[in-house]
Amino acid sequence: MPFDVQPPSGKRVAVIGSGPAGMSAAYYLAIAGHGVTVFERDPAPGGMLRYGIPQYRLPKVEVLEAEYQGVWDLGVKVVTDAALGRDFTLDDLQNQGFDAVCVAIGCYDTNKLGVPGEEAVGVLDGLEYLRVATLGLPFPGHAGTRVVVIGGGFTSMDCTRTSVRQGAAEVTLVYRRDMKDMPAANEVHEALEEGARAIFQAAPTRVITDDQDRVTGVEFQRMRLGEPDASGRRRPEPVAGTEFVIECDRVLLAIGQGPDLTWLDRGASGVSATKNRRLAADAVTFTTGRPGVFGTGDVRIGAATVVQANAEGRRAAYAIDAYLQGQDLDAIRTRQTLAEPQPEFLSIVPYTGEVKEPRYRLKAMGAEDRNRSYVEYEIPYTQQEAMAESARCLQCTCEAIGYCDLRRQGIEYGTTLKTLEPQARGAFSYRSVSENRFTGTNHDYIRDDSHAFILREPSRCIDCGRCANVCKEIVGAACYDFMRTGFDTLVTTPLDMSLNTTPCVSCGRCAETCPTGALMPKPRVLEKYDVDETRCILCGICVDACPYDALRCGPDFELSHESRAEPMIDLMAISAIDRDTEITYVRRERDWLERAQASGRGLPAGRFLPVLPATSQAGNGHTHSNGHGAAHGGTGGHGPGGTGGPVTHGP
Repeated sequence: MPFDVQPPSGKRVAVIGSGPAGMSAAYYLAIAGHGVTVFERDPAPGGMLRYGIPQYRLPKVEVLEAEYQGVWDLGVKVVTDAALGRDFTLDDLQNQGFDAVCVAIGCYDTNKLGVPGEEAVGVLDGLEYLRVATLGLPFPGHAGTRVVVIGGGFTSMDCTRTSVRQGAAEVTLVYRRDMKDMPAANEVHEALEEGARAIFQAAPTRVITDDQDRVTGVEFQRMRLGEPDASGRRRPEPVAGTEFVIECDRVLLAIGQGPDLTWLDRGASGVSATKNRRLAADAVTFTTGRPGVFGTGDVRIGAATVVQANAEGRRAAYAIDAYLQGQDLDAIRTRQTLAEPQPEFLSIVPYTGEVKEPRYRLKAMGAEDRNRSYVEYEIPYTQQEAMAESARCLQCTCEAIGYCDLRRQGIEYGTTLKTLEPQARGAFSYRSVSENRFTGTNHDYIRDDSHAFILREPSRCIDCGRCANVCKEIVGAACYDFMRTGFDTLVTTPLDMSLNTTPCVSCGRCAETCPTGALMPKPRVLEKYDVDETRCILCGICVDACPYDALRCGPDFELSHESRAEPMIDLMAISAIDRDTEITYVRRERDWLERAQASGRGLPAGRFLPVLPATSQAGNGHTHSNGHGAAHGGTGGHGPGGTGGPVTHGP
């Protein structure tokens, strides 16, 4: 448990919906000490995690059940087969004594195409189709059919790849925009490998049926990409005379979802919907128009990702906890709005001396293996790959990231105001960091990379003068000062000379105090310095000048040797003895397992972190770790088509 569970508060909270938003809210409310009851309309908790995401993407027993068990262990109660508006109302819950109600029912109503024939037999709701498939059941009559999936999100991709696994004879995904504009664009190549095909920049115009109103095909029209819309993507526009027909037996609709808000008609006075058919709830406090009722997750913001839903639930839990403690939520909203403006991140080119290594991509089972089962197809990192990925430079831009005064003042003074200049992908751009809306264009200063330890980026300088004060008053070198006047004023070296020609002692304090990254320390690795003690007069100047207290004065540390016979002092070794660091600790503990075994302390394999068996480390895609030290054969699975292959225990 990463958080301390607070004592019982005596307050009761009802959470409606057991998806990611609802369970996240229930988890943090239980930690806060409140009694939480979760109401779920389905026979088992999980929401979209259980009934909407396929097994090959999210294993239910290995991952979902274990995650939910952690919530039940906190004392959270669950009531299944209980739907809002069907089995109870908001009035009922508040009359039962619940001090607060959190509505997190998600989005389960699939949007309609709005074209003739979409009510024909064979036009299926994509979510209903996935619901059956995620339960490990074959969808009736789906095998051997020709399927067309319409949409470009993760639901459409799940419908496409699940149809392949369900034995469809032909699966075609059609999306009205270009592939790069698909929310699930990173999965298209995997679906194609598994046997599906994809058609882009085409939109349906009508569903073709026979005399019995059964689907025989879908007519599409080619689209061209026009001007950008509100999402920043180019709006698809129909091209006359480009109609074509795809013959099919079934059509799966996956063009977005919305929440079911029919429950607002009974026992929900004070709660309303927005014009976009979402639950009206405040973005900061999550309050609705009814006291004690809060809304969070997809029902508030629309269909989003699991991560976004989790974040929504956590933030809502904090707001509900404040409400139960009697705090004024309106005052909290005002304080947060003033203290936390929406960040407008500036584009700052980073400097790094690290080698720019590419990201380690997860391996996957071969397409011929994964399209016949529901086994989680992505193979986790091996131990060596995980260590290499964790050590890879992430290129975190500026040294001042997280506490950059330039960013803070840019937001405060509006230097990142929106303009009408279109970006490359059509979205509205933001005012450039090189543009000054009061005076004009900033100077095009040149980066100074001549110094061995300090990188100078004058274009980032905001003339705060910190570096000049530190260098003059503390270090005593006085390498910087205000140069020139007016708009040309800049804190720099005399005549813009290199730091190499100034009295710079390479202490790094100027870079340490710079708030914007105009001065940054360059990466360096120092093994040792050679010190000739025979020439030392014990003046103590080095001790005073060292900004990191690497040298000290005093009778207990004046000399590291009792005699001057060996004048070479390994300062790095002294530093390692004097204090431990994370790096020295990791290096020392790297061989802990070998030392434990050498001392006769045998450790059971089940206690180790899961590591792939040796047969999977080559990435051939024929075995797969389930996260519990076991690997299933490529033909095994939890859904139809899986035969439960042999099990091999990992190391």
